[in-house]
Amino acid sequence: MDISTLTQGIKDPSSADAAAAKISDDLDMFLTLLTTQLQNQDPLDPMDNTEMTNQLVSFAGVEQQIAQNKNLEQLINLQNASAGAAAVSYIGKDVQIDSDVTTFNGDLITFGYTPEAGAATLSINILNTDGEIIRTLEGQTSSQRHTVTWDGMDADGAPAPEGSYRFLVDALDVEGETVGTSQTDITGRVTGSASDNEDVYVLLDGLAVKLSDIISVREPATA
Repeated sequence: MDISTLTQGIKDPSSADAAAAKISDDLDMFLTLLTTQLQNQDPLDPMDNTEMTNQLVSFAGVEQQIAQNKNLEQLINLQNASAGAAAVSYIGKDVQIDSDVTTFNGDLITFGYTPEAGAATLSINILNTDGEIIRTLEGQTSSQRHTVTWDGMDADGAPAPEGSYRFLVDALDVEGETVGTSQTDITGRVTGSASDNEDVYVLLDGLAVKLSDIISVREPATA
């Protein structure tokens, strides 16, 4: 996810608060109508108490459900706050994320891949946002995790422009049939954190990454 897609600003009031206000207004109106009806009913033919009781019970049940929803929203807010604090702790760390897309800003990029068994040849194609292959790197075929580092140059030896790029593994068996990869990953340094109404993210330059997509985290290597 690009960081520009994250929503900003103050969140709207919770749905539980809005529902509580609505049920309170409805109950006040119901009690007003009920009082008026009781004051004007025929003493010889009073209203049915069963119907009145059922309506009051219904209001009580709805109020209880709203209270439960409000408690659930508070629990979710606490969990989000905890996740936000966890995201901040990643800042300055190098993380490995489950992805094949990254943002290039001039620094070296490390891409990891694990070929499935049977690969005879393997190459890594680097694609720009238009889906064009700008560089192809040689890879290894054994069924274990390997890494390859891109220096930011295209096939002509010119610096690639900053932006989003995808690493596409092309592995073939001895018969030229495609062999898949069991995992791909990108390694980058966390520069910040962010959140929207749904999730908490760490920022790798212009790329927003969910905490659940982080495979590993480590301190940066010292010079």
